[in-house]
Amino acid sequence: MKEKKPNRSFSQEFKDEAVELAKREGNNKAAKDLGVSESCIRYWRKKLEPSPGEFNQTGTKMSYDQLEREVGRLQKENGYLKEINKVLKKSTAIFSSDHLGGLK
Repeated sequence: MKEKKPNRSFSQEFKDEAVELAKREGNNKAAKDLGVSESCIRYWRKKLEPSPGEFNQTGTKMSYDQLEREVGRLQKENGYLKEINKVLKKSTAIFSSDHLGGLK
């Protein structure tokens, strides 16, 4: 019968460093180097690396790079729409004053 390993606890600092190592070298190598199971590394990464949780238009999750590009695109689009809104407000004011001026 296989002997059960005692439960070990790891400090948050150890987990943070393990996740950083796994990012650089991969889960498998980091697990071997640190003497922990690969499933621990995967669990810590999942817990410590927040998932973007955002979905693109096709319904798939987006990477951080994709999210950053999308935010930039939306900011640019928002600026463009604000400019259009200013022009529309000015033109509305001009047409309103012309219309009211003709009634007096």
